[in-house]
Amino acid sequence: MKPPTSRPYRHPDDLLSVIDLILTCRAEERIDPWPPVHDIRTRLGIDDAARLWIDDDRRPVAFAMIWEGNVFLYFALPRARDETLEVQAIAWATAWVRASAEQHGERAVLCVPVCDDDPYRAALLTRAGLRREEWHMIRMRRWLHLPIADPVVPSGFVLRPAAGESEAPVLVDLHHTAFATASETVAERVVWMRSPAYDPRLDLVTVAPNGELAAFCRCSVCVEENTQLGFASAWIDLIGVHPAYRRRGLGRALLLLALQNMRDVGLNKALLSVGSWNIPAQHLFESCGFAVACRISWYVYDEELEMAV
Repeated sequence: MKPPTSRPYRHPDDLLSVIDLILTCRAEERIDPWPPVHDIRTRLGIDDAARLWIDDDRRPVAFAMIWEGNVFLYFALPRARDETLEVQAIAWATAWVRASAEQHGERAVLCVPVCDDDPYRAALLTRAGLRREEWHMIRMRRWLHLPIADPVVPSGFVLRPAAGESEAPVLVDLHHTAFATASETVAERVVWMRSPAYDPRLDLVTVAPNGELAAFCRCSVCVEENTQLGFASAWIDLIGVHPAYRRRGLGRALLLLALQNMRDVGLNKALLSVGSWNIPAQHLFESCGFAVACRISWYVYDEELEMAV
C-alpha cells in the first residue's frame, strides 16, 4: 500500500469528509474534546491554513489545520497514526506560520497542544525541535447527574437568559469590559447566536439592581458530537463579570444556573478549559463539582528563539 499523499484542504468540498474524520477520532473518550467540532466547522474555509492526507482511494486519513493563527491541530485515523505522517504535518504547519509571519511582519510561532497521557507525541515534538512551555491548560468536566447547588445572588440582582440578538451590543460591551484582551464583535456574537451550537437557555446574564448587565456566562452545545457519537455534552465557553461587580458570587451563580439548565435540557456532561495559572477559577470550578479530565501541555516552535540558538 502506498503511503498517504497530502494536498490543501478544499472548502466546502472536503468539509463533510473532514468532519467525519474528526468525529471518528473523537469517538475515543480519551481524545482531547477541544475545540468542539462546531467551532472547527466555523473556522474551516476562513483561510487556507488546512491540509489533508489521503489514501489510494482519495479518502482522508489525516487532517491538520492552523487554529487562530498559530495553534496546530492534527487528527489521524488509527491506521494512519505514524510518526512520518505527523512529522510531515508539523513541517507543513511550521512553514505556514513562517510564511504568514513574514507576510505580516510578525514573529513566527507555532503552538501544539498535547495531552498529558500522550508521551509518544510529546517525544515526537521534542525530537522535531519544539519546546515545552511551563504553563498548561486544564480540561475539566462535570457530570450533571450529580447534585447541583442552587444559585444564590445578592439582593436585587437577577439571573436570566440573554434577550436575544437585540442584546448583542450590550453583551459584547460587557465582554470587552470583563476581559481586556477580548476582540469579539457584535457581528461575531450574532453569528454565534444563530449557530446550531447555541441554546438561549445556556446564554445567561446577571442584571444589577440598576438594570446594568453585571455578568455573563455563555455555553455551547456539542451538537455534532452529541448527534453522531451519542454524547450529551456542552462547553462552558466563558464566564465574565464586570469589574464593578466582582467578588459577589455572580460568576458562581451563573455557573450553577448553567449546569442546572444543561441538565434540564437533557445533557449529562459539562466541559470547560482553564489555565494552570488561574488558581481562583480552578477553585471555583472545583467547588461547583468539576474535576480534572486531562492536562494539556503546549509544545512551541518560536522562530525568534530558534535564531538565537
